[in-house]
Amino acid sequence: MTSNDHDRPWTARRRTRLTASSVLLAACLVVTSGLPAHADYYAGGMPKTTFNVRYVAVNDQWTQHFNDSRARWNNTSGTGVSIGKTTTAAATMTASRYNESWYGLYSPSGVRGINRVFSIKINARTLSDNAGGNLTAWINSTSTHELGHALSLSDNPDTTKASLMKHSRNRTTVIKPQAYDISEVKRIY
Repeated sequence: MTSNDHDRPWTARRRTRLTASSVLLAACLVVTSGLPAHADYYAGGMPKTTFNVRYVAVNDQWTQHFNDSRARWNNTSGTGVSIGKTTTAAATMTASRYNESWYGLYSPSGVRGINRVFSIKINARTLSDNAGGNLTAWINSTSTHELGHALSLSDNPDTTKASLMKHSRNRTTVIKPQAYDISEVKRIY
């Protein structure tokens, strides 16, 4: 086989790849054009700032922690956030002693604007292991942070300002939405 014979099929494959890549890029631009173009936006959030959540398999102490976390968001001025609690909500919050290393886990499902729901899991084991004498504050920081994902806030925002959404935050003192988080919710919604 000569080098020219070898180059021709490669060139044809290359054109196919470029064409397929162009189509994929165009599709991505169409799909994402309606989304806010900002690094701190999380597409797994709810379509509105008003939604309900249901607590699953938690005792009164965890119920109070989750109520407090909802209140921290509900009391943010000018955001329109209203996170209710009902026994029939599809979105859920729970706590248990999971074997994984995370503190909290937000898992969305469904399509935003159509049937989006989520589940939030709080890992009591890792929080207990790492919080020292500040367990309540760490639980509050973590559960409020996870609700931030439901409000379309991403982890580790690209800012030097204080944020509840940063993994590097002081979980003992940063237990409620910071000014940056509030401004981002206002911008997104």
